[in-house]
Amino acid sequence: MASSTVCSSGKEAPSAVAVYCGASTVKKSIFPEKAAGLGRCLAGRGIKVVFGGSAFGLLGTLADAVLEGGGQLTGIIPEFFTRYDGYTAPGEEIIVPDMHTRKKLMYDSVEAFIALPGGVGTMEELTEMLTWYKLDLHQKPIGLLNVDSYYDHFIGWLSRAIEEGFITHEGSVDSLLVISEDPADLVEKLCSKWRDSRKLSEKQS
Repeated sequence: MASSTVCSSGKEAPSAVAVYCGASTVKKSIFPEKAAGLGRCLAGRGIKVVFGGSAFGLLGTLADAVLEGGGQLTGIIPEFFTRYDGYTAPGEEIIVPDMHTRKKLMYDSVEAFIALPGGVGTMEELTEMLTWYKLDLHQKPIGLLNVDSYYDHFIGWLSRAIEEGFITHEGSVDSLLVISEDPADLVEKLCSKWRDSRKLSEKQS
């Protein structure tokens, strides 16, 4: 597990966060605007960003903002992606054999996760981390940047699953996810939950 860092506010924060988001060109400008805002916020707090390693879509926008803000960035790319023209990671680039290795290395390299709007790949990565959390395989906080109400239906589905008993031992969606539509607010809440989780782990050890 990565060590902690001390951000500009003087409070401890996770040293690295995995960010999941889409690599496609999107229609609304608010999505890249928020992705850039998240990149700047993480860089400003000294939190390293580990991501899927692309110069396209929100991934590329996020990466540019992190680097422009003087932040640390690691892109992890499965080997077969390298055959696509232009699929290269800004910042540090790590090539791995396949998607499973990519996801495991991202997981091992960070202390928290954030999902921005994306497609089925983003949703798969997000729900896998939620599944591992429910199975007590990790206690790393998971953030959801709900830009333009993009994830409202997903949040509603989680609420219904909790209500109907398909997701057990959870009082509400807030116990599973840290949710905000604002990048700075999301990062602040995620760091707070990370500190709380760390204190609990120290008490139990």
